[in-house]
Amino acid sequence: MFWLKPSDVANDSRYPNGITGVMQESERFYRQELGVTFKLNNPAVEVVEGNHPRSWYENTPNGGEEYWWVVFNMQQELMARFGLRSPDSRWLCVGEVSAEKAGVSGGGGGGGWVILSGHDADGAAGINGAMNRWYGGMVHELGHAFGLPDSSRTDGTPMSASFYDYPNCHFNQQQKDGIRNGPYGRFLS
Repeated sequence: MFWLKPSDVANDSRYPNGITGVMQESERFYRQELGVTFKLNNPAVEVVEGNHPRSWYENTPNGGEEYWWVVFNMQQELMARFGLRSPDSRWLCVGEVSAEKAGVSGGGGGGGWVILSGHDADGAAGINGAMNRWYGGMVHELGHAFGLPDSSRTDGTPMSASFYDYPNCHFNQQQKDGIRNGPYGRFLS
């Protein structure tokens, strides 16, 4: 797990501590739901001093949709600096960056990665609303990293908008089987 801190953003322990807390809650939820879970590194979050100021991550085109620029710029920097791939069969990777173009930037999960922009980093740090929203959001995006698609309707699972009602959501059996038998299921014990 990485918190990429752009070069012009002050170091703030609320971010790595908060992201760690969100991941520990996600780890607990996966164990509750599946009977197995992933293992976090120690320390759980590596603070990475970004190569660029916040505006570079926000405004440097990377892919067709501006929604993805911030997180794709972060992901490519992490990949280059740490020898990671996308997908990377060696790791489940989570990256959060303290950069976001308001109303435009986003993030998501898939192929063994969760890549999230500034509002998620702020949420994990306790700056942006109730923690259950950020716990549910991470559980949802980790589901994508493990290979699950979005649910087609709000169905009480974290792969639907029901994640906003976290912890009152649960994986269905098909989702549990999909995680366990998917390309990253071997990371669960």
